[in-house]
Amino acid sequence: MFDIADRSPDYVLRWPRELFVLEAKALLAAAPSTSSTSGTWTDEVTLLLSEAFASETPEQDFRNVDSGSPTSTAWAAPADDPWATAPSGSRKSAFPGREFLEELVAAAATFPEQHSPRSYYSKRMATAVTIGPPERDIDAAQREWLAAIYEFQHRGYLGKAAPDPCVDDDYPGVNPDDVLDTMIADRIGSRGLWSPRPPSWEEAAFFDLVEIFHDLVARPRRRHLHNFGGCGWHYSVFTPRPAQILYRWTVNRILARNGIELRLAKSGEDVGRLVGEAHDARSDLIEAALTAPDPTRKNSVAHAIALFRSRSATIDEKRSACVTLAGLLEERRGLLKKELLSTDEGDLFLVANKFGIRHRKADQKKAYDAAYLDWIFWWYLATNELTDRLLARQTGTAPPKA
Repeated sequence: MFDIADRSPDYVLRWPRELFVLEAKALLAAAPSTSSTSGTWTDEVTLLLSEAFASETPEQDFRNVDSGSPTSTAWAAPADDPWATAPSGSRKSAFPGREFLEELVAAAATFPEQHSPRSYYSKRMATAVTIGPPERDIDAAQREWLAAIYEFQHRGYLGKAAPDPCVDDDYPGVNPDDVLDTMIADRIGSRGLWSPRPPSWEEAAFFDLVEIFHDLVARPRRRHLHNFGGCGWHYSVFTPRPAQILYRWTVNRILARNGIELRLAKSGEDVGRLVGEAHDARSDLIEAALTAPDPTRKNSVAHAIALFRSRSATIDEKRSACVTLAGLLEERRGLLKKELLSTDEGDLFLVANKFGIRHRKADQKKAYDAAYLDWIFWWYLATNELTDRLLARQTGTAPPKA
């Protein structure tokens, strides 16, 4: 119906691609049966396109298609033959707005992303030696994070937690910043972190705020403009999941840019909490390990991961995480013995049993560097994920997604 490929330079995503597809599919699932009853739905799609894309073109194209404007390339009967039959695949859609959104979802993989431009000259010419990791700059991270929060607030993402006052309310209404300050105080017991806002925060307080706002954001899927007295937009139909996905994506980029080796966890029981940074391969391993088909094992693995990667994890907590994973491996010792050489199977448990990790006996070796716990944890996590794959192969089920 609409040749999106020819207009791809105007279809640059401001959101992560996966998030746009997630929200677009949610709207498609809720689409009315006909375009004649699509008023509210059309407004929701328009709001989505205005947020997800960097330019106004997708939103305008949708409006034109949905209204039957000539921008749509749907087939129409020629003037000299009003009874002509539409060619196959060219018949005009009864609901062009829905068809347009379906085409956007289908073409999403081809849309460029605003956050990942092609490398510029200096970076292309540089070597890995000349460009290292960024220096740690907590002050810059705070400034960028606060600017991001202002943007979330401007788009109504804090409207569920602290709605903007309306001119129709008892004037002057409640200041949303005061509401947020109270909510923050309820969570961590400290007032004055948001209203009145200090010039900067101590590091621990800043990280608390980063985690708290993850729990407060929610994306509004509807809005209406209240013109009286210049009141502005009012938002409704809030849903936390897409807002939290966008928030984690935004904040993690800020932390990475400013050399802070913490990331908001994307999955697991510590989702939305700052954890130690794991490089891409380890992040993929965590995602795969958390898809274990056995819910009991999945919960144990999630608990071990949360213990280990907590930003305040102690040596004992890291050791406890390793103990949990070693115990899960013990449950599958028979599988490992069958699939691997018997000596290999025994070696998997040698470290845990001999080096004061599991049983902590008097004759065990304890004089080892705590850094080895990192190696042991990732080794055991990978081996547990391997056993999931081995079992999936035996039962003929699909392995966990890596």
